[in-house]
Amino acid sequence: MQTHQQPFAQSGMVIIVGLIFLMILTLIGISAMNSTALSEKLTQNLRDSTAAFGAAEASMSDGEAWLQAQVAAPTAVTTCTSSPCNVWASNTLGTIYTQPTSWWLARAKTFSSTLYGVVAQPQYIIEFHSFVPYELSPDSFGKGQGYYYYRVNARGTGATSNAQVNLQSIYVTQFN
Repeated sequence: MQTHQQPFAQSGMVIIVGLIFLMILTLIGISAMNSTALSEKLTQNLRDSTAAFGAAEASMSDGEAWLQAQVAAPTAVTTCTSSPCNVWASNTLGTIYTQPTSWWLARAKTFSSTLYGVVAQPQYIIEFHSFVPYELSPDSFGKGQGYYYYRVNARGTGATSNAQVNLQSIYVTQFN
C-alpha cells in the first residue's frame, strides 16, 4: 500500500525574508550613492576655491612685481579717466571686496599672463597707503626719501563664478 505524503503548505516566509533583505541592500546602496555624490561636490568645491586662491595669489604677485619695476614713485589718482589706472590714492575706492565684477573690470588691472581653468582672469588694484620718511623732521617729507607703502588688492575666480577669493598685501618699497 502506498502512502501519499502531503507536501508542506508554504507560508511565504522565504519571500518576506528575501524582500526585507533586498530592501536593506537597496537602502545601503542609496546611502552609498548619496555619500559619494556629497564627496564629489566637496572635492569640486575645494578644487574650485583652490584655483581661485591660486589666481588671486598670482595676480597679487603681478601687482607687487609691477611696483618693484618702477624707478620713481607712481602718481596716485582719485578718479580714473582711462581704465586701468596704475595706482589709486588712499581711501578713494571704499570697500572694494564687496564690489561686483563690472566695478573691478572698470578699475582694476588684469593679470599680465593667461591662467587656464578659471572662468575669468584675475585682477589687481594698487592703492597708495602711506609714506614714512627716513627722518622724522618736517622738511624730510618734501625730499621723498623714505618708505612708500602700497596696498595690493587681488581678486581671483575659480572654474566657476561661485568661487571668488580676495587677497590683500602691503608692499613696501623705496624710490631713492
